[in-house]
Amino acid sequence: MAASLIVRGLSIGHDPVVLARSIDVVIAPSHVVGLVGPNGAGKSTLLRTLAGELRPAEGSVSAAPPGATIGYLPQEVHADAPDDESVSAFLLRRTGVGPAGEAMEQAADAMVANPDAAGDYGELLERWLALGGADFESRAAAVKAELGLVVGDDQPVRTLSGGQAGRLGLASLLLARFDVFLLDEPTNNLDLDGIDRLERWVRSLRAGVVIVSHDRAFLDAAVTEVLELDPVEQRASHYGGGYRDYLEAREIARRHAKEAYEEFADKK
Repeated sequence: MAASLIVRGLSIGHDPVVLARSIDVVIAPSHVVGLVGPNGAGKSTLLRTLAGELRPAEGSVSAAPPGATIGYLPQEVHADAPDDESVSAFLLRRTGVGPAGEAMEQAADAMVANPDAAGDYGELLERWLALGGADFESRAAAVKAELGLVVGDDQPVRTLSGGQAGRLGLASLLLARFDVFLLDEPTNNLDLDGIDRLERWVRSLRAGVVIVSHDRAFLDAAVTEVLELDPVEQRASHYGGGYRDYLEAREIARRHAKEAYEEFADKK
């Protein structure tokens, strides 16, 4: 599904602190937005707000069409996995296939008691299929083999090494079929081959993507535009073009601001 995430007049923060105000941006299909700013600027807070995990202080976040699937994948695989969650359960949850399948089964049970509920089941079936549920097991086995992730499906995620956890996180991305992706530090614990595979995957997507990453080379290779959070001015600035274009535009803006200040100081 071609879908967009529309952000209008959004303010984010942790009451009573506001981190950024009046954010306006559209994450359109095939657009890769690099979300940048210093630590504490609110990057992860913005991702969680876009995902619906946090309520906006002001403004709105909406998907077009409304039924679009939004996938938020936080940075730490170990921390994201509940106690004793297995590798298989982790992949099912992170791709949305597991929750969609559970909702479909509940609707099927309800349909037995009430045939009028068939419409709900049909919608949930379509969602499960769109998320890749029909061939999930075969695709998961192929992706794990491709990435060299030699771990059992029943092995607890929290017992994995850092490298294994990084590859598992990458596997969950390669398997996911969301309409919009929100990725928080996806390069963590990946080696160069893993980062290269992630970069190729991002560039092949038709879905809209928002990425937080401290890997400048990855951002330079992957993003098509940049959204910068400024905690001092509590605002977000949007830059078209790639990461290198953003760095050049930011340097020009800073130089102009310095020149304007010096001119003001001289006149004063």
